[in-house]
Amino acid sequence: MDCQHVSYQYPHQNTGITDVTGTFPPGQVTTIIGPNGAGKSTLLKLLAHQLVAASGQITLAGKSVDQYTAKAFAQQVAMVTQHHQLYDDMTVSEVVQTGRLPYHGLLQAISPNEVVPFLKVTGLTQLAATHVQDLSGGQQQRVWLAAALAQEPTVLLLDEPTTYLDVHYQQDLMRQLRQLAATGITVIQVLHDINQAFRFSDWLWLIKQGRLIAQGQPEDLRQADLLADAFQTPIEIVDVPRLGPYIVQIPEA
Repeated sequence: MDCQHVSYQYPHQNTGITDVTGTFPPGQVTTIIGPNGAGKSTLLKLLAHQLVAASGQITLAGKSVDQYTAKAFAQQVAMVTQHHQLYDDMTVSEVVQTGRLPYHGLLQAISPNEVVPFLKVTGLTQLAATHVQDLSGGQQQRVWLAAALAQEPTVLLLDEPTTYLDVHYQQDLMRQLRQLAATGITVIQVLHDINQAFRFSDWLWLIKQGRLIAQGQPEDLRQADLLADAFQTPIEIVDVPRLGPYIVQIPEA
């Protein structure tokens, strides 16, 4: 997936994305980082074709996303968002089955057997008959991930996937995304935790005021001056035993 001079401006606002050009390496985990209001979620919505770029082009497999039908695009790109509409009395299996809709006609029944592999890969097999509202936050996040994987995407988009998870589930999810990328899925996510982004990503995009100011491997972007300028706060990189380089915000006097 690639962006060529992509711009988008919200009506009557000074926020958006301006002339973004960059690539997302296939089969790797790319994380978009930047300060609040930088345009990270806007960019993700453009990649998901939930917003349409005012100028420029986003391509998928060498083809503009505008050329895909909604059904064909849903067979290639899936998105896991922060907020989900819970449907009363729906079980885990039933929610995951909704991910199979791009492969079925409007009135065609979806067999529970179709989602067995996606329940298994996300560790939800034993919870298939459980109602989603009865699950913990970490378990629910796995349900949304399973539903996205049921679309069999080549690109998986995630908007702040660790926001409502405790530390254990955050680490578990990050490891699972790395495993998915190893199978060939291109993972693109927005993260608020900078150190988490540097630790679990193959590639990083750094966004500031709607512009892509740097992209590359984590070791290339782990620069105190670069990050301090982007986040408008003093930054120091320290070496932490068992963790390695760690990015620390220095309190201003």
